[in-house]
Amino acid sequence: MNRICVATSEARAYYALVSRLRRAGLPFSSALPDSNLDECDLVLTTADEAGRFSQKALTLESLDENPGIFKGQIVSQLTGRSDVILVGVDPGKRTGLAVFYGQTKLAFNTFDSAGAVCSRVGAFARGVPADRLLVRVGNGNRLMAARLVDALRKEVPEATVEIVDESGTSAGSSKMKGVQRDQVAAAKIAFRKGEVVSLGATRTHG
Repeated sequence: MNRICVATSEARAYYALVSRLRRAGLPFSSALPDSNLDECDLVLTTADEAGRFSQKALTLESLDENPGIFKGQIVSQLTGRSDVILVGVDPGKRTGLAVFYGQTKLAFNTFDSAGAVCSRVGAFARGVPADRLLVRVGNGNRLMAARLVDALRKEVPEATVEIVDESGTSAGSSKMKGVQRDQVAAAKIAFRKGEVVSLGATRTHG
């Protein structure tokens, strides 16, 4: 990944930025605001200090506290282009959610309600710049899948929603440390094409 530099003279802002970067699993370097930052592809700083760094700065105040949304904001800035937010949902008593920005993993989560799932998808949609939002929902629990689709239409009407044949997505155990089986299934669902049940429009972010 391109080099991320944290450059601020404010101690609290530095701590907040470093904490968010670590939670998001993003590598970074620390630098003094007055140092040579030519090797930095992206500078994280404060709103008061951003004017020193031209167009390659993101401010603490503009970045989300959620590590997945934060990571999406950083990745979209580093790539210099908008990509697709790709979401996989594995419905059940505990619903797995996997969110990607293109091929980059942003978040794996598990929720106890359809409302919580849709709320989190909406937060990613509002927080991460992207040309398209594609949500793929597994069909293992058809009643819950239908409820999720209806709720997603209300929460993120711009999203394209597909129903996916989830057979085989829950097979085996997770080999990823700290990742639950329903989250792994959601990740597999995210990359499996399905039947379009709601066609969203091209998004305009901002």
